[in-house]
Amino acid sequence: MASRKRSTASSKGGPSNTGCLLWLIVLVAILILFLVNIGKIRATLESTNFREVVKTQREKEPDKPQPVPSAPKVEDELPAAPSDKPAAEKPTPEPQSGTGSTAPAEQPAAAKPEPVQKPAAQKPAAEKPAAGSAAGSATAPAAAKPVPTRQAQLFFVRIDDDGIIVRVEVKRAVPASDSPLSDSLGALLKGPTEDELRRKLISLVPAGTRLLGAQVRGSTAFLNFSEEFMYNHYGIEGYAGQLKQIVYTATAFPTVQDVQILIEGERHDYLGGEGVYIGRPLSRNSF
Repeated sequence: MASRKRSTASSKGGPSNTGCLLWLIVLVAILILFLVNIGKIRATLESTNFREVVKTQREKEPDKPQPVPSAPKVEDELPAAPSDKPAAEKPTPEPQSGTGSTAPAEQPAAAKPEPVQKPAAQKPAAEKPAAGSAAGSATAPAAAKPVPTRQAQLFFVRIDDDGIIVRVEVKRAVPASDSPLSDSLGALLKGPTEDELRRKLISLVPAGTRLLGAQVRGSTAFLNFSEEFMYNHYGIEGYAGQLKQIVYTATAFPTVQDVQILIEGERHDYLGGEGVYIGRPLSRNSF
């Protein structure tokens, strides 16, 4: 009877001992796999900068509690390694058991944040040169140089209350050039100024008359006028008056004694239809 109880007890304890031995073998195998692949696991963590990412996230949100990531499932894949490093091999997981312990679960690598670009420092705007500075004065337009002038003797006329035409000498500053005779005659053809008009001075030279040329030969000035010089609506007194203005203005120069009148480059015997003779040089004694 005692032998039967022992055999029964041995038959009952046999399966339980076998199960424990199997679990022990599984745990040893899992431990061996973990120790064999621990280098690959470290390489994967270093290639994904897992520690730096976690440290950066903690620095950015120091007050915010970091959520504890849940353990990934066995079938989850590790993040891909960068292109410049070989990808780490995925460790082969072992089936889990209800009572046995497994290898420590790996935390998923967080996405690597992109580096924050600092805004480029803006260049300070170029300061404008202060007024009166050398840069400002360089761009300022140069002041116009004063035009040299000289004193000219011009002759206009004034009509008295009795209707008598009186010759009046006027001294005026005119621009100086290499042709002083042309300058004086040009100022005469422009007529009296406002101040001279208030003095009741007028010009009997026909309006629109232009000086086409002036040349001195010996003591005679050859003056070439446009066609307008031929027509004077004041009659014979008007013709005489305009000739006096021209002759007296030209002979104000000491080198000119008389004047030969030309119309459009040609010499005429008479001026106008009234018959004022201009076929020869005229002097102040001709009137």
